[in-house]
Amino acid sequence: MQHKGSILIVDDSQALLSLITSFLEAENYRIFSVETGELALEFLKGYSPNLILLDRTLPQMDGIEVCKRIKEDQQTANIPVIFLTATSDVDAIVEGFRMGAVDYITKPFQKEELLARVNSHISLYQMTQKLNEQTFVLKQSAERLKELNATKDKFFSIIAHDLKNPLNNILQLSHLLKESYKPRKDDGNEMEEVIDHLTQTADNTSKLLSNLLDWALVQRGRMTYNPTSVNLAAIANQCIQLFHTNALTKNIALNNQIDNNIKVLADENMLVTLIRNLVSNAIKFTPNNGAISVWATPKDSMVEIAVEDTGVGIEPKKVAKIFSITESKSTYGTNGEHGTGLGLIICKEFVNMHNGNIWAESEINKGTRFIFTIPIDNTGGM
Repeated sequence: MQHKGSILIVDDSQALLSLITSFLEAENYRIFSVETGELALEFLKGYSPNLILLDRTLPQMDGIEVCKRIKEDQQTANIPVIFLTATSDVDAIVEGFRMGAVDYITKPFQKEELLARVNSHISLYQMTQKLNEQTFVLKQSAERLKELNATKDKFFSIIAHDLKNPLNNILQLSHLLKESYKPRKDDGNEMEEVIDHLTQTADNTSKLLSNLLDWALVQRGRMTYNPTSVNLAAIANQCIQLFHTNALTKNIALNNQIDNNIKVLADENMLVTLIRNLVSNAIKFTPNNGAISVWATPKDSMVEIAVEDTGVGIEPKKVAKIFSITESKSTYGTNGEHGTGLGLIICKEFVNMHNGNIWAESEINKGTRFIFTIPIDNTGGM
């Protein structure tokens, strides 16, 4: 059977040592005993008990001096000391506490009192030791986490600078190539299809990288939220113009139905990302000859903004999961467009930062309506 704890008894009375030992061993404590303070200090060099019962009036080195030395030694300072004393003098008791004792027992003592005090202080010491061990493990984990975060920050820094700039160059060159390419009569459509594929791939990769960097900033608490008065219709027009070519490829009509007078209190960069991701998603899942509309409806202190398409729709069981990073999965669009599902997760993060809500309403083969709310601006400022 495992012992409840270990105790060192320091007393020059053999009779008292035997009595205390019999009481405590019956409670399943492991007992060590010595008769002098010098022997106690020598014993503590090689073993750390859970508790020390220390006679105050020892020959040669008395209990007060022994306790002082125990508390001065870093290896033994945390071991609780209970004085065994024949005096009830307040000054003597206070002196013991001043030296670092946690309690005292007056001789002659009752067995029940001895056991109660010993049980209490050993339990407290053992719990403290466990807490100290857990604190040490937590500190190590925190240091490790700090190192991992530093590595992650460096990784995203590399993505942001060493990958983003070259990718932007590829994107610009692919669009320039697409605009300037003039096929010869005998070339057919092969080269033009290759250029279209290159441009689309560059566009998708750029959007993915942008979403990834935004998401990383939010997760690291580095995304700055700077709300200002913003003309909603102007932002929607800006986003629609970004996808003019993509929509034209599938002959999709892009309609901005937002009233020019509606203003919102929003972080402009986040709002652009929100509408951009939702329009991009709508184009992806809307077949040729479809339509996409952006609406806005003021409601009390918020504005409901909706991006509505005539696309393929979302299965009811998947609607509730599309904003979850653990549940969201990439799917292919109507023309084989590939995505990661990260765009909708970014949308949810940005809407949350505006203290708004975001949800989806959908019917299979009829279309999907993504709606989110952000604060209205009634100040009239721009």
